[in-house]
Amino acid sequence: MRADIAVVGSGLAALVATRTLQQAGRNPVLIWPGLTSLYFTYATVDVLGYSDLTATQPVEQPEAGVAQLIADHPDHPYAVAGLDALRSGTTLLIEWLRAAGFSWQGSLAHNLLLPTAIGTPKPSCLVPDSMAPGDLRRDEPIVFCGFHGYEDFVPELAASNLSRSWGRGEGSVRAIRVSLPGFDASRLFTSIDLARSFEDKAFRQEVASRIRREISVDGHRLGVPAVLGLTHDSDIHSSFATQVGHPVFEIPTLPPSVLGLRLFDRLRKHIQESGVEMIWAAPAHEAEVSDGRCRRIFLKSAGREQPIDARAYVLAIEDTVDGALRAGVHTVVDPFFRQSLAHHAVPTERTDESLFKPQPFASIGYPVTDRLQPSDDAGRPLAGNVFVAGGAIAGYDPVGTKSRGGLAIATGYRAAKEAMAA
Repeated sequence: MRADIAVVGSGLAALVATRTLQQAGRNPVLIWPGLTSLYFTYATVDVLGYSDLTATQPVEQPEAGVAQLIADHPDHPYAVAGLDALRSGTTLLIEWLRAAGFSWQGSLAHNLLLPTAIGTPKPSCLVPDSMAPGDLRRDEPIVFCGFHGYEDFVPELAASNLSRSWGRGEGSVRAIRVSLPGFDASRLFTSIDLARSFEDKAFRQEVASRIRREISVDGHRLGVPAVLGLTHDSDIHSSFATQVGHPVFEIPTLPPSVLGLRLFDRLRKHIQESGVEMIWAAPAHEAEVSDGRCRRIFLKSAGREQPIDARAYVLAIEDTVDGALRAGVHTVVDPFFRQSLAHHAVPTERTDESLFKPQPFASIGYPVTDRLQPSDDAGRPLAGNVFVAGGAIAGYDPVGTKSRGGLAIATGYRAAKEAMAA
């Protein structure tokens, strides 16, 4: 198969790169290796939540924070992509979300501070409307609402933790639980089960009625698990808040993320309907390189090997989520150029025993040139027409600094621009 520019990846970086190419009038093909990282994400766009891995105070102004990060660390992927790429890519994404029917809030000027499912504050830059009322910069008391039989959200835990870090006095944070019509509390059910049920108007009205009986005082806002519908979430959120009689905000819980499902499914559908060709469930596993350029890549597709010949390639792969990097006992190798990206005496060197400390594996990836080309140990491009975006770039921990979304946008946008010029 021949293509203009091939984008390989299954996350936000791949989507931003593809949209950038499409908006520029190019004819990209999007190669989707498999499971998308968006199903596992918080489904907000985090540009910069913390200035470094040791910071305890969140960044209030993400654009200014990124500018300072670039000044302090000129080899950081944000510095390679550039602040202009972040600005332009963010504008492109916001316009795309609007065109795809999403209602989101936020800008690069200020972070929102949202409670997580365990009651810790999390800085985010761009968020769905259904999450925005949870912003902890507001002073209204919060009631966390859980559902009997639903074990992926424990409102008592969220209330206990948040009251210690944010509480505005006695009674400013509390927890309730209500039963759900048609659900047996002795049987476990999932976020997807609830999201489908919340599509039903009568179900929502009954749940809202039960919640109203538990909240008799005005002026509170209600935090619920992110289960307010799969396909008509904006209408469901606004109508449910009206029925409850209080501002309502959603809180992402354990994967699969309903918010991530909404985001991926709608953007995927929108980009396909706009004419972009997608190749599904076809991991790219090898590149053919000659004279300093990638001539083709090979996909594992339906029991056979499928070659893709393109003028340029964007590798917007998401580290280990979509099988981008191959980890052996001692080495981590990329699937295209067979480069050793990391070496460890024992596999446990890739992780820290504490889940809450920086994980060494998070910073494993491709070293890149100043044009985001994958490079060898001497800094030479492995192929002049291949560009890397997203989580497979080496040298940073997007989870610890809460910057995965912003880096996906900036590197996806910049890689697409470089691919067009290759």
